Amino acid sequence: GCSPFHLSRVFAQVTGLSLRAYVSRLRARAAADRLARGARDLTQLALDLGYADHSHFTNSFRREWGVPPSVFRAANHH
Repeated sequence: GCSPFHLSRVFAQVTGLSLRAYVSRLRARAAADRLARGARDLTQLALDLGYADHSHFTNSFRREWGVPPSVFRAANHH
């Protein structure tokens, strides 16, 4: 029941994150969870999570976790 602008402003005030940053963080966490559970195909994972392509996914993931998804996957594969 409010405008997108108002929602964005209040959300940022309350959480300290923009809606875009929050969604990006959620997607990176979902990706990390799937990688930790054994996801192998990074391109398919990227597309499943709504990234435009593998490169966009890799850059976004690296911003959130500090390493590319391939390194994260290797470090969490048991």
